[in-house]
Amino acid sequence: MSIVKQISLGVPAERRSYPFLVAALGIVFLLATVWFVNALASEPSTAQWGFLVANFIFLLGITQFGIAFSAIMRICKADWARSYYRIAELITLSFLPFAIIGFLYIYKYGSPHLFYWFNEPPEANLSPWLDSTFLLYRNLLAQLVFYVMAIVYFVMGLLPDITEQDSRSGPTWRQSFYRWLLSIKRNKDTESLKHNVYFYAPLVLVVTVIANTFIAWDFGMMLVPHYHSTIYPMYFILGNMLAGTAALFFLMVVLSRIISIDNYFKTVQVQSIGILLTVFVLFWLYMFWAQFFVSWFGNLPHEYGVLSLQMYGHYAPFFWIMMCCNFGIPIASLIFLWVKQTLWAMTLLAVIINIGMWLNRYLLVIPALVEGHHPFMTFSELTMTISLVTGFLFVLLFSFNVFPMVSMWELRAIEND
Repeated sequence: MSIVKQISLGVPAERRSYPFLVAALGIVFLLATVWFVNALASEPSTAQWGFLVANFIFLLGITQFGIAFSAIMRICKADWARSYYRIAELITLSFLPFAIIGFLYIYKYGSPHLFYWFNEPPEANLSPWLDSTFLLYRNLLAQLVFYVMAIVYFVMGLLPDITEQDSRSGPTWRQSFYRWLLSIKRNKDTESLKHNVYFYAPLVLVVTVIANTFIAWDFGMMLVPHYHSTIYPMYFILGNMLAGTAALFFLMVVLSRIISIDNYFKTVQVQSIGILLTVFVLFWLYMFWAQFFVSWFGNLPHEYGVLSLQMYGHYAPFFWIMMCCNFGIPIASLIFLWVKQTLWAMTLLAVIINIGMWLNRYLLVIPALVEGHHPFMTFSELTMTISLVTGFLFVLLFSFNVFPMVSMWELRAIEND
């Protein structure tokens, strides 16, 4: 008999604050969204649109790494990570509506304020890549392919955990939803589903890299005239991996306070994330150094000039705070074993890393558009951040009451290995 017990579906009834928290997040999201959309419509500016893009690509990157995390850990056969798989995949899916709607909104109304080439006359003889229609099609197609792949991949891993009991408990809408999932499961071979989750993991990574590369090019590098860097996409993606892992850990801590998963979230899961963060911090620093050194040593003004805007002058304080949050503090902390084994210390570190990566995205976008800017100097900028964060958390926390938060078949498979 398996020692891995089935976790009850949904948030326990005794968590009475849960529905109020979800409702509060939904209300705050709506109010903040109405405020900043109205502000951008009435007084649009390059700084405000750039600030929205910085928030958008930050959350888009760290959430899309969720599904990639599951794929990477499955390829590596990291047994300790199996407790994270389900929530990692739900983190990705929870940002889906904001990813598609957010991109279309920015493209429709913000492009003239963001892209120097958007309103160039036909005789400018621009590269075919600098075409507004092509910008829309390549990013929209890449995002749709990514999220369709993410949904299919999530469902493949979910079906083996679905039981008849799930279709008879909870609200009526959830029972109907699980009856539909069971009808799909009956037409599938469970062992094939389990095999396919591992078989398609490399494809998930390929699709993730392509989607994030387009975002890095179009909403980072292409904001600056004649800026070309072969390292830029990998620097961007490594940042997503670092901040995404930290965000996953933080949200796992939140989940553990709502649903009883103590048996599957122990010291080994905390320490292993600490080790993984150490690796990603070093890789991220290496990518930054590779980008900086080649541009500086090669005297490439179109590349080094972009970096110098971040490192010197008005934006220098933000740059060095970012470096401390993304490298200095994590490395100085993670060399100690007790930090990697202490829940509160790792939670604090996860928050610090995400603050640092938000500053990184801010510096990738804003200096290219505005010479001197301070974040959160207007209420509309504050509402942009609040809107995206609360909207994402609203969908994620709502999903806690819909899906089993731990992949039980993955954990039981360890017993048979």
